Amino acid sequence: MSSSAPLAPSTRAAAPVAVQVALLGVMSGIQTADPTIASTALVESARALGMDAGVQTIAASISTLMLAATVISTGLLADRIGRKLLLILALLTSILGDLIAAAAFDPIMYMAGRALAGIGLGAVFGAAFAYIRAVVPQAKLASAMGAFAAYGAIAMIAASFVGGSMASLDWRLSFLVVPILCALCLVAVLFVLPVQSKTGSGPADVGGQILLALGIIGVLYGVSHAGAGLTSPLTWAPFLLGIVLLVVFAVVERKQTAFFPLDLFRNPGFIAAIGMGVAFNIAQAVAILQFANIWQFVYGFHTLEVSLAQLPMTLVSVVASVLLGRMLTKGMSPATAVAITAGATTIGFLSLALTFLSDSFWLFLPALVLIGFGMSGLVPYGALVIRIAPPAHFGAVTSSRTTIGQFGYAVGLSVSMVLVDALTTGGVIHKLEAAGVPPTRTGQALDAIQQYTQHGTVPSSAEGGTALLSAAADSYHVAFFWVAVITAVVVAALALMTIVSYRRWAAIEATKAPAAA
Repeated sequence: MSSSAPLAPSTRAAAPVAVQVALLGVMSGIQTADPTIASTALVESARALGMDAGVQTIAASISTLMLAATVISTGLLADRIGRKLLLILALLTSILGDLIAAAAFDPIMYMAGRALAGIGLGAVFGAAFAYIRAVVPQAKLASAMGAFAAYGAIAMIAASFVGGSMASLDWRLSFLVVPILCALCLVAVLFVLPVQSKTGSGPADVGGQILLALGIIGVLYGVSHAGAGLTSPLTWAPFLLGIVLLVVFAVVERKQTAFFPLDLFRNPGFIAAIGMGVAFNIAQAVAILQFANIWQFVYGFHTLEVSLAQLPMTLVSVVASVLLGRMLTKGMSPATAVAITAGATTIGFLSLALTFLSDSFWLFLPALVLIGFGMSGLVPYGALVIRIAPPAHFGAVTSSRTTIGQFGYAVGLSVSMVLVDALTTGGVIHKLEAAGVPPTRTGQALDAIQQYTQHGTVPSSAEGGTALLSAAADSYHVAFFWVAVITAVVVAALALMTIVSYRRWAAIEATKAPAAA
């Protein structure tokens, strides 16, 4: 199954294609910056609004949950009302959501605002991504995807930096950054983008949309809370409920005309796209989280130093995305692109073994460069999703890219947290037992380490003092290495599956071409 004809706009805007792609990329970057800004401001906003730990956890994830759960439905809506109108409504919703969060006087109002922002920004990203097909010829699609990714990364860096700076002054100010940027983009959309023809004609299937949304929320909520413990009801209960709802969705949709073409899951091309999306989002999540943690807790970097240290990875990904997009346009196979980028990512994670030789930041640089280059693998992923999406379900299928990415990212964050915590805890217990510390004091020592990581409170001499922190740092370093190795293996395995699936799809498409001719 592949799309047969480009989704042409009914009215072409006067702006050059390069400007249109730049605007679309910037809007995608605003979406990725929003949760980063909210995360930076979360501690102060939670304190000001009196959120307890449980409420704070929900507040931290509600925008991304609502984004992942509704983005396919908003993609369907874009086909029906036109993508330009959908973008305008989505930008207005995003502005309203973060303004409500900025003005919140209790947790409920804050979470309502963040939920609205998640829905709006998910629609913004999905529509911006799908719009590329309306403004760029098929032959230049991959090159445009590279530019789209590059502009998105630059916008994300700039917006996150401004939002973080505002959060240091007042958490409410940080929630004005995204509304201001969305307002500017709203004006630009009116004059820069063409009006895209309405293409939706299938069933709305409201029941199916609700089942899918609730299933996605359950699965992602459970996965994102795995760090709190796999035996916690907040982990397994929503996860299992989400799986059940998704199974019910699949069974029900098989018996009727669905709003999302489930036959895609038998299409090796779509399987290849899923493999790409999950692999590179897992790698990105592990790199961003675990680099930040080891630099802070083991090497003693400050927050600004962590941001600067991660900058090479982001900058390399920007340049690599543009170059890879151009190479794909010139004829490079997506399978080759995946092999190169996944290979770079795998070697990058394995190169972290060098960090055992010294505590110098420069030994992290090879990994940062290689993993940053590997992130450009999201370019062939996006191009393939657009290429496969059938015209009758274009919005829903292209928007599923965001849901797939959110799943991979959540898995990367949560599973790496679980593994690092388990390996670090095991290492600390082993060191304490070797030092003759009685089991009755082991729990106290682990609690002291947790207090240090959460609040910066140095353990007292009775709890082990700096010697305990040193033991924890050594154990964390070992855990970091093994998580890097596991990530490398997972990325390599998913890349292999992706390449095999893509080649199967390409062979099928090649047999169709002569018949079509």
